[in-house]
Formats: sequence, C-alpha cells, structure tokens
Amino acid sequence: MYHSYFLTLAVLHGCFDSTQSVSHPGKCRHDFGSDEVQVNCMSVNFKELPSKAFPGNTTDLSVRFSNLSSITSDDLKILSHLRQLSLIRNQLPVLPADLLLGLSNLQVLDLTGNKLTALSSRVFHHSPLVELALSDNLLSEIDADCLPVNSSLRRLDLSSNRFTQLPVAFLQRLNDLESLDLRNNQLEELAPGALISLPKLEALYLENNRLKSLDASAFIGNPALRQMFLSGNRLENLPAGIFLKQEELVFLDLRNNYLQNLTPGVLDGRLYAALSGNPWHCNSSLAYLWRWTRVNGKRIFHAGKIACQTPEHMKGRNISEIAATELGIRD
Repeated sequence: MYHSYFLTLAVLHGCFDSTQSVSHPGKCRHDFGSDEVQVNCMSVNFKELPSKAFPGNTTDLSVRFSNLSSITSDDLKILSHLRQLSLIRNQLPVLPADLLLGLSNLQVLDLTGNKLTALSSRVFHHSPLVELALSDNLLSEIDADCLPVNSSLRRLDLSSNRFTQLPVAFLQRLNDLESLDLRNNQLEELAPGALISLPKLEALYLENNRLKSLDASAFIGNPALRQMFLSGNRLENLPAGIFLKQEELVFLDLRNNYLQNLTPGVLDGRLYAALSGNPWHCNSSLAYLWRWTRVNGKRIFHAGKIACQTPEHMKGRNISEIAATELGIRD
C-alpha cells in the first residue's frame, strides 16, 4: 500500500540530465527534480551501501532486491536530506538502534521483505516518520519504545509477519495513526481496548488471520473508521452494536468467514459490504441479511455470490432471490 510513495518520480528539471549512473559497485538510476534527487538501485548486489557514491542532497533512496545484509548509521548519516528510504527485499536481519540518527527529514521508511525478527529499542526515535512499512518480515512482537511517545506516524504496515496478538503497548504511542495493516498474520483475538488509543484510525486491514470472534467493544475507540477488512478469518458471528460508534464506516469486508447469519443492525447505515464466501444458513434467522440485501443490492460487492450453504435443498441459491415464505419470514 505504500509502494506508490517510493515509485513516484519527480518532474525532471530542465537544467539536469534525466539520468546519471553511480559507478560503484553497480549502476543506480538518478532522477533530478526541482526539489528532489531520487536514487533507485534495483538488483545491484551490494555488500554494503555505497553512500559516498550517491549525491549528498539525495532526498529519495530506493535499494531493492540487492542482497543488502547489514546497514549502519554511518551508511546513512551523510544523506541528511533523505525524506524517503526504501530497502525492500534485502536480507537485513537487524537494525542498529541509531540507524536513523541524523535523518531529521525522513518521513517514509519501507523495510518490506527483509529478515527482521525483532526491532531495537528507540530505533525509530530519530526521524519524524509518517509512514513505516515492515511487511513480510519475521516479527512476532515489537518493543513499545521503538517509536517515541506521541509518534507522528500515520500509516503502519505490519502485514505478513508472525503476530499472534496485537502489540498493544506499541500501538498506544500512535495517536495520529490513520491506517493499520495487519493482514496475513496469526491473530486469534483482539483484546478489548487493544485499539482504543487510535482515535484517528480510518482504515484497518485484518484479512487472513485466525480471528474467531470480536468483542462488542473492539472498535469503540475508533470513531473515524471508514474501511474495515476482515475477510479470510474464522468469524462465526458479530455482536450487536459492534459498529455502533463508527458513523463514518463506508466499507466492510466480511468475505470468507464462517458466518451463517448476521445480527440485526450490523450493516445499518450508509455502508458498502462484501459478504460472499460465508456458509449462510437460509432460514428465518437470516431475515435481517435477507432484507438488507434486497434494499441495498447496489451496495454489495459480488452480490450474486452471496449464496445459501445450508439447508441442503437451498444450497447455492442467491439469498436476495429467495422468497420470504421460503425462509419462513414475513416480507
């Protein structure tokens, strides 16, 4: 979700060549803009970062698929103008606690696809980070002190790691967070109050975890939520009032769970929903969902795939096309 920030190329300034090359230890592309200098190194087999070969006023540095296995603050401190740093798909197992020392302009850091198993205390204290991507590493927990209290972080990507529970103490430092991505982890529950410190949270990605249930107060501290992604979990029901405080919620993804019916009120409001891939049980208990689909057909993604799983004689039938009498409810 953050890659676009690293791939955006500045409009080339007329008084510079559009590309130049770093001669050691491989070729890297340079792009010069009116207020940006971007360096993009792709699949260059670095043993260490050749920082001295980069322009001292580099603002955006991307080193991808380059087998970089270590990096120090000395490698970066001469690049004090950095605003964006991408180290995607390298081999980094650890980050020094002082890695970002001197990078007082750095706002975007992408460490996707490395081999990080833990993060040093205070490792992100030295830069005013707004976006941090740690996707596809080996993290199962995070030291709360990795970030300063009242961090300026607005977007955090922890997807495709090994979390079995939310790093609550860490999240408590993120009062300005707007987007939290925890897809493809091993979360089994959201402890009550785990997200209460995120009042500005707008997008929450929890797809492909192991969530079996959600507490009615799970999102009580997140009134700004607009998008909720819960597909690919093991949810069997949703408690009444779970989204009562989310007046801004416009999209809810519940695909591929174990839902047989929905508690009345769950989908109320101006809401778009994705509901396919659940084993809906088509009898009178489905009355709320049945009525909602008939009234809000244009708000449903893949409406034709919302089908009965049981009882057997109803299997495969589109819910919205079933007559009320067949479900044993009054239209």
